[in-house]
Amino acid sequence: MILRIKQALFITLISIALSFSLNSFSGDRIPFIGNWPSISGSDSILRPPSAGKGDPPFISLDEAAAKFQSKNVVFIDSRDPADYDIGRIKGAINLPFDLLEEFWPKVVGGFDKEKEYVIYCSGDECELSLFLGREMKSQGYPKIFIFFGGWREWERAKLPVER
Repeated sequence: MILRIKQALFITLISIALSFSLNSFSGDRIPFIGNWPSISGSDSILRPPSAGKGDPPFISLDEAAAKFQSKNVVFIDSRDPADYDIGRIKGAINLPFDLLEEFWPKVVGGFDKEKEYVIYCSGDECELSLFLGREMKSQGYPKIFIFFGGWREWERAKLPVER
C-alpha cells in the first residue's frame, strides 16, 4: 500500500514538472502569475441591430477578457482619436473607422493576417466596430471578433485600461 502511494506521488510530481516545462517553452504559454480579471461571469453577447449573416462573430465580455490574456490577440479601438486618447483598453491600437482612409496605411500595414483581432467601440449604441470588422474581413483578415459591449462594458467591469 505504501509503495503504491509513493508511486502515485512520484507520477504526480513528474507530471507537474513536465507540465511546467512544456508551458515554459510553448509559444502561447499560460502565465503563472497573471492579471486575471474578475468579471461578472456573464456570457451574454450583445449584437447591433444591423448585424447580419456573414458578419464577424460577436463575443461577450468574458470572451474578450479571456482573449485579452493572450499575446496573439490584438485589440483595435474603432473610435475617433479624441475618444481613444481619453481612455482605451490597455494595449489597444486606434484604427478609427471614420478616418479609415487616413489610418489604414499607417496602422494595418504591420498586421499579421494569422493573428486574432478584437474590435470594439464605445458600447452598444456604436456600430463602428461592426463596420470596421466587415472591412477587415473583406480585406482578408479571417480572425476578426467584435466586442460590441465595447469600452463602456470593459471599463464598468474594471478591466485593464489606459488613459
